[in-house]
Amino acid sequence: MESVIPNTVEDQQSGERHSINKGRFDSQLNINYTNNVTNAFDRNARTMHGTMFLFNGFRFLGVYMPEKNRLFYLIWSFLINSTVTVYLPVAFILSFVKISGDDLQIGNLLTSAQVAINVVGCSVKIILMGFLLPKLLSTEKFLNRLDERCRTAEELASINKFTKQGNRFVVLFSVAYWSYSTSTCISAVAFGRLPYNIYNPFFDHHQSIGHFILSVLMEMTLVNIACFQQVVDDSYAVIYVNILRTHVDLLLKRIKRLGLTVSMSHEQTYEELKLCIIDHKYIIEIYNIVSSIISITIFVQFTITATILGTTLINILLFATNFASIVASCFYVLAVVVEIFPLCYYTQYLMDESNLLAEVVFHSNWMEQNLPYQKMLIFFMQRSQRVMEFTAGKLFPITLNSFLSIAKFSFSLYTFIKEMDIKERFGLN
Repeated sequence: MESVIPNTVEDQQSGERHSINKGRFDSQLNINYTNNVTNAFDRNARTMHGTMFLFNGFRFLGVYMPEKNRLFYLIWSFLINSTVTVYLPVAFILSFVKISGDDLQIGNLLTSAQVAINVVGCSVKIILMGFLLPKLLSTEKFLNRLDERCRTAEELASINKFTKQGNRFVVLFSVAYWSYSTSTCISAVAFGRLPYNIYNPFFDHHQSIGHFILSVLMEMTLVNIACFQQVVDDSYAVIYVNILRTHVDLLLKRIKRLGLTVSMSHEQTYEELKLCIIDHKYIIEIYNIVSSIISITIFVQFTITATILGTTLINILLFATNFASIVASCFYVLAVVVEIFPLCYYTQYLMDESNLLAEVVFHSNWMEQNLPYQKMLIFFMQRSQRVMEFTAGKLFPITLNSFLSIAKFSFSLYTFIKEMDIKERFGLN
């Protein structure tokens, strides 16, 4: 990681009388870290507990290898990824080529198309995550160090609060995505159609009721697993951004307390400042790892989101033939929005909170401390000015403004189609 600490004070102020060598500054941080903290593991407060549902999801989907029963897991991984990650996108594409005249309805085609676009993107993201997961897991050693710093009841409560929130994200994403797949299935079956018209070489749904039921069950099994792929693909970014937010918030509180404890000597306060700088160093390490992973997967998501919203809005406005189809498409719009809005929302919060760090350092009680403390604080202030900004493909920032841009595009498309009166001109009422 490229250091954000300047080499000397003279790099910032050439007229400064005193300068501090960066190497000497870094060596001053080589303190016995674990002897200065209470081990939070004894109190069962670990940040990684908030990722339990997430990594269990990755394991179910065949991309997170367990330590035991590897042969059995490889068979399971091949089975689930060959059917969902590989076969499902291909089957969606083949469904457009081999669709029969009885099923050739534009509304049905668009319903399949809007899901097909997402399924292809989902397969791309889960393959990427298979390669990027070891890198994501490398953050655990830094998180364990940060957890060891949690000594007070307030700090432990913050960690425990996140563990519940992190697992809750997986549940909420699951509910949102499966609500769409369930509503689509109900509306399609109620009118005697397949939910997605996926190419199926095993069952001919025109042949009998039994084949129709088996075709529906096969489609829904594959699509629901694909939805769960989408759940872990989208929730991991939100979870790890909130991990950063939690530890940035704890660091801000520790910095505010610096020099305010009367019973602590200048040397003890100096040691506490070192610990805060080390905390910030670990947070930056986690940010560097997580931001590089999110940049890749969210770029894929942003690319397909605008396309999906456009396709779905056209389907709702022009070709949805019944109320059930409109409701199912609305659920799909909600699911697509859920894919990007929470991440944009929380990254915006993280940017705002990380911007406060230098200000909080400056307003801490440094005036009453000794000269070594004040010199080290200067470096910390410089280091803390780095904003934790996430980007999609290193092209544009992931913020609420980015989400609003996509929402404006969708609304503009909706207005354009509505004003053209295409539905009335072509008799699609």
